[in-house]
Amino acid sequence: MKLTLVILSLFITSLAWAQTDSIPPVKKEIDFVKQLSETDSITGGKVIIHADPKIEQLLKLNISVNRKEQLFQGYRIQILSRSSYGTNVDTLKSYTKRFEEEFPDIPAYLQYTDPDFKIRVGNFRTRIEAIPALKRIRKKYSGAYPVKTTIYLQELNPVVEQDTVTAPPVGF
Repeated sequence: MKLTLVILSLFITSLAWAQTDSIPPVKKEIDFVKQLSETDSITGGKVIIHADPKIEQLLKLNISVNRKEQLFQGYRIQILSRSSYGTNVDTLKSYTKRFEEEFPDIPAYLQYTDPDFKIRVGNFRTRIEAIPALKRIRKKYSGAYPVKTTIYLQELNPVVEQDTVTAPPVGF
């Protein structure tokens, strides 16, 4: 039972650290439990798990929920918050664009949370990951601070607009 708990905890912690700042190419799904129960081709070893079958059901439920939701709790750095009353949205958009020009490696997001507009930047899994960027940002935006927020996976990999006009072939 202890071996099962150790293996399960290693599996869960590996999932917690699996996300990166940029999304890698989609990989084929791996069934960790099934892979453990197969005989190793080099050593001939095999892991036998004696556990309640509800644990495997719980893992499958967790995987299906994560596949549907496509989001996670992370951190962004808030650089501005303004009341929506009397605020020009174009001014906020230009502020966001100016930030992206100053820090091209950090994405900026203009969000409306009733009754305020907020400009938040970056995509970080933990507060500690946000600290190096926060130090850089505070040199220009002294009031910046990290905030916990929901980050959608689609925001991490934005669709790049492509030119659909094709050039005529050369030499024909």
